[in-house]
Amino acid sequence: MTPEDHLRAALAGLGFQDDPETAQTPERMAQFLREFAPGKPPELSTFPVTSSGAVVLRDLPFYALCAHHLLPFFGTATIGYMPSDRVGGFSGIARLLQYRSRGPQLQERMAEQLADDMVASMGATGVVVKLSARQLCMEMRGACTPGTVDVFAERGDPTPIYKALNPGA
Repeated sequence: MTPEDHLRAALAGLGFQDDPETAQTPERMAQFLREFAPGKPPELSTFPVTSSGAVVLRDLPFYALCAHHLLPFFGTATIGYMPSDRVGGFSGIARLLQYRSRGPQLQERMAEQLADDMVASMGATGVVVKLSARQLCMEMRGACTPGTVDVFAERGDPTPIYKALNPGA
């Protein structure tokens, strides 16, 4: 059986087989899930640097699927780090975020993976990853209430990064 056949059977088992609008839904669902497959991790380009200041990327959007319910969660990431002797290419960091948001995922695990990636790929001496997201599994089922969930992951000494995130605080 193909993935589409399995999805068709699952939808029929849930009572969704008689709506003509859902005739192509198994094919669309299968294609959607294929698009969310993780794929190959991106290569992160790094460049030598003599600066010692924090680097912060803000408001990077992401879209992911909750591993527990396969419902979307989406929001923005802030990724800050203290370079050792190299900085990462900004586009590569954004691609790393997109890579980590694929496949069934947890917001907490995604933040931890990104923090580990930043240390491993460029030797950052401090990392702070903040993911702010709306969790549709919380909004559409369960509590049935909207809200934003903030998750943080830290590596090394995050103090200079927090200072850069909140100047004057």
